Amino acid sequence: MNHLFSLGTDKLWRRRAEILALSKSPCTDIIDIGAGTGDLSIGIALRARRDSRTVHIEAVDMNRKMMGIGKKKAASRNIRNIRFAEGDALRMKYADSSFDAMVSSFMLRNLDDFGRFAKEAHRVVRPGGRIILLDMAMPDGPSKYLFAAYFRIMRIVGRIVDKEAYEWLTSSITAYDKEEAARTLRKSGFGNVSIESVFPGVAFIILGTRQ
Repeated sequence: MNHLFSLGTDKLWRRRAEILALSKSPCTDIIDIGAGTGDLSIGIALRARRDSRTVHIEAVDMNRKMMGIGKKKAASRNIRNIRFAEGDALRMKYADSSFDAMVSSFMLRNLDDFGRFAKEAHRVVRPGGRIILLDMAMPDGPSKYLFAAYFRIMRIVGRIVDKEAYEWLTSSITAYDKEEAARTLRKSGFGNVSIESVFPGVAFIILGTRQ
């Protein structure tokens, strides 16, 4: 759905998240929360391999079938430094200060309780560690009107293809408040929290440092 809805540009968005995830050294232990079929984890692992960086990635999701696809994709690329683990973003099974960085892609809009997630993220990320959270929301400025029209078209298409999925995707994007998410992360103990808009504006990355 993300590939179709973004017309393939979600791959470019993930590349930006990959670069940010590895921009701080040392960064050896990374958790990809809501990893799905592992696209972001695999991208980080391949980039680290090209840069001769040693990383271990914990790819966590509640959906076993999606993780099964991720495992096959990683194996086909001879990637052995990703561990796929079943888990809940609101009740992480890891010890305090376990990771140098937390990443996610298109997971935030699925959370029932963002405040609880923020507290859990603060708990499992080490002091000085980073969060890099990629998702979609309505862009700021005049372009939001263009996307509003695009969403209406997508809803019409969705009635033919998969009405429920398209309705959820468009409504979750238009309703998501990225500024409120950033404020919640600050209240939970993250510093230097910022929102980076990613071309063409409908995607964003929330960045922060665990204090």
